[in-house]
Amino acid sequence: MIFWIVLIVFCCVWIPPALRNKERYKLNEVNRSEAPGQFVELTHGAVHYELTGNPDGPLVVLVHGFSAPSYMWDKNVPALVEAGYRVLRFDLYGRGYSARPSTKYDTQLFVDQIQSLTSKVVGEQPFHIVGLSMGGAITSAFISQFPSKILSVIYLAPFNKPIDIGPLVNPIIGQWLGYTFFIPSLAKNQLNDLVQPELQPDWVSKFERQMQFKGFRRAIISSGRHVINKDPTLNYEQVGKFEIEKLLLWGTSDKVITIDDAPRVQRLLGEHTNLVVLKDAGHVLQYEHYTEVNSAMIEHLNHVSSKGV
Repeated sequence: MIFWIVLIVFCCVWIPPALRNKERYKLNEVNRSEAPGQFVELTHGAVHYELTGNPDGPLVVLVHGFSAPSYMWDKNVPALVEAGYRVLRFDLYGRGYSARPSTKYDTQLFVDQIQSLTSKVVGEQPFHIVGLSMGGAITSAFISQFPSKILSVIYLAPFNKPIDIGPLVNPIIGQWLGYTFFIPSLAKNQLNDLVQPELQPDWVSKFERQMQFKGFRRAIISSGRHVINKDPTLNYEQVGKFEIEKLLLWGTSDKVITIDDAPRVQRLLGEHTNLVVLKDAGHVLQYEHYTEVNSAMIEHLNHVSSKGV
């Protein structure tokens, strides 16, 4: 009897996450051959990146958010390049085509990734940095540690205060719940980022591609525990102490990180912070409202460049 009880419990615990697991392949050269751009080997594995634009132009580094990788910048890179800028975008560890190391996915991991990537790909050239959502918190942490590398910063609806992730924070129960419910629903939940999802019919399938590579689930759950569940306020306050130009972009229809947070973030960032609010824009404002976002970013970058910064 005890044997059958143990067997039933084991099956109830093990089978649901296994059945709902989309991870089928290990990232390798064959998988990576389908990705645009290039790869560079860093401390925790290969990182997927694209470096485009005028080699002599000012450099702009783009940092994406919590789960969707660097395709989030598809609507912005061409405009920045056309405006004369050199643009570096990449996949954070655990996302897209970048490595999924077995490690703690905390803010420092991503700060180190940016530092290693930029040093290896563009040397010690200073740059403008752009952070989207969770990328905003990563960007603030990077600036806090490497202020001399920064020409200016642009934030798009930045993650700015801790989110209670409930039982997901628990190493055992949290992993089971995450693998059984949270991760399988993550692709469809991306539609919440959009104001007009009907205009992006491939939004879910585009996201799902990265979910096929082993290590994605682990990376996402770990990021929830060690980034989303933590308070990034001190890093924003530190950025506020630096005399660099800051542009803050937010959409009035953002359901993920609402416009109500904008005054708080602007206050934390202090002087030299310009807030631009986009009417009817959602969380991925850089994608749905790319024309307005590109215009605001380029105006900001040109203004900073004209000052000789």
